Amino acid sequence: MGTRKILEKHYLHRINPTDKGHIILDWESEDAHLGRFSIVTDTLDLSGMSILDVGCGVGDFFDFLKPRVPDISYTGIDILPEMIQEARRRYPEGTFLSGDMISTRMFDDCTFDLVFSSGIFNLNMGYNEQFLDKALEVFFSIAKHWVVFNMLDPDHPVQSETYFYLDPSRTEELVRRYTDHMWIERDYVPKDYTIFAQKQTVS
Repeated sequence: MGTRKILEKHYLHRINPTDKGHIILDWESEDAHLGRFSIVTDTLDLSGMSILDVGCGVGDFFDFLKPRVPDISYTGIDILPEMIQEARRRYPEGTFLSGDMISTRMFDDCTFDLVFSSGIFNLNMGYNEQFLDKALEVFFSIAKHWVVFNMLDPDHPVQSETYFYLDPSRTEELVRRYTDHMWIERDYVPKDYTIFAQKQTVS
């Protein structure tokens, strides 16, 4: 089963105009969902940046950023058109695109200052490490300065076969193929970690 079919099976029935984003995206809580955003704004100065939000779902990161970084240039993309339709309904002032940017070249090199992704590697598809490897190649191509994404940590007592967990050391190994300027943030949400990878020196 292809990536899109797997995601459709897991997420399409969850899309409901009356539900909050964390319910639709199958996060454990709203606090955890927003915590994965907060670690980015708490760690980096995003003022004036252009950001691509990969796997944007119903656009919650855009809503989170608006009052905090009003001068940001935001673009959200999701492989599921139904997610984008709902994101546009909720936030008509946002820029949301539908497409499979991992398999299809949709953006030129260095198009965005920062490429961010929250949760797209978490659903167990049976080939997640290969998917992550391919996604990183694309992310580092289109990012001008930063690539930031989160993963589920296997060092957690409660796990589910529905989700994919990857040791931070293995994730770091994959990222270091592209840059040595990276670090890992933990302790903002249980069983989660975020990679901050700097593609080049930010002026």
